[in-house]
Amino acid sequence: MEIIGIIVLTIAGIYFSFKLKFKHFNIIKALKTMLKSSKKEGISSFEALCISLASKIGVGSLSGVILSIYVGGVGSIFWMWVITLISSSNAMIESMLSIRYRKKINETNYEGGPFYYMSKGLKKKNLAITYAVIFVVAYIGGFLPIQSNTISKVITEIIPINPIIVGIIIVILTSLVVFKGVKEIASVVSKLVPFISILYIITCLIIVISNITLVDDVILLIVKEAFNKKSFLAGLITGCTKSIFSTEAGLGTSAIASAATSNIDEEEQGLVQVFGVNFDTFVISTLTAIVVILSPYTSLDIQNINGIEITRYAFIYHLGNIGGLILTLAIILFAFSTIIGGYYYGEIAVKYITKKENTNILKIITIILLLISTVISPTIIWNMIDKFIVILAIINIISLILLRKDIFK
Repeated sequence: MEIIGIIVLTIAGIYFSFKLKFKHFNIIKALKTMLKSSKKEGISSFEALCISLASKIGVGSLSGVILSIYVGGVGSIFWMWVITLISSSNAMIESMLSIRYRKKINETNYEGGPFYYMSKGLKKKNLAITYAVIFVVAYIGGFLPIQSNTISKVITEIIPINPIIVGIIIVILTSLVVFKGVKEIASVVSKLVPFISILYIITCLIIVISNITLVDDVILLIVKEAFNKKSFLAGLITGCTKSIFSTEAGLGTSAIASAATSNIDEEEQGLVQVFGVNFDTFVISTLTAIVVILSPYTSLDIQNINGIEITRYAFIYHLGNIGGLILTLAIILFAFSTIIGGYYYGEIAVKYITKKENTNILKIITIILLLISTVISPTIIWNMIDKFIVILAIINIISLILLRKDIFK
């Protein structure tokens, strides 16, 4: 299943890259779009990016990527880079389509995503509902619980506290945000994401600069191991799978975030989401990987692995207890922002399925799952997430290909 998903994403990414004439690498225009002031109320391009980044920069970037190293070797990072470069064009196309086919809620607010361009553009309502149902199960039932599970695991390793207590705190904080709606979600993540991203990047750079003489060797090792006969297949599959999980390029989530913005320029909003994809992989995930590879992580023997244990070990190895504390704070804030951003995605999908604005039942189900996930095995959740993500990617990419004329005509 994973191999099929990788092939579909790769073929579509290459096709769209050439059709876009590689315009999706216009970082300058993306930055200008994010920084320009908007005269309209509603969600700005920057806030939409933060919602998207809140979903991207979570467990996937800090532990999922490291789990791929543990399973497929350091060469998996090379394939993560490759698939991100190729698939980032998919994020641009889905974001452009989301602007075109979104639903206007009022004068300043919009809702949209893959289910809308599948039903309005493709005229495939049953496909749209199928995608939306799988999306809700994957996100609300898997993606958000793994964030809660990771927060619990990190805190209980430091403080001798019952995981359920951690879960109750997560539930309370999540409820305070999601019950207030999309404006509150956008407001919270637009403050959380930049703050913790800067703190995390600075910390990683301190470690990298302190070991600067070894960084060249790390990069060469990543490239060399990518083509190692023994680890090629495992590294390719795990690296590509974790790239899909971490960046979400091609899944359709970028489309949901883009649709919420008050920006009406399809190309601008597409470029903003491409920026988010590349920022997640080439800054956050890559720095995390280098920090871990610079540590003697191979000496660890971990059962029931989440991935975050290795990252935490690396930070403590390099910076002592202060490194562990900074990483713990980063994990908690990244994972919490992911819970908020991911919940918004799930809510939009549920609204599409039910055609109702009231999502209180979904909120209740979400907080129950967040609580339960603090005491169950992360392996169970990871396995479910990987399978559903590939299914979502395949459905979404096929839809993008079928709608290509809407963008390129």
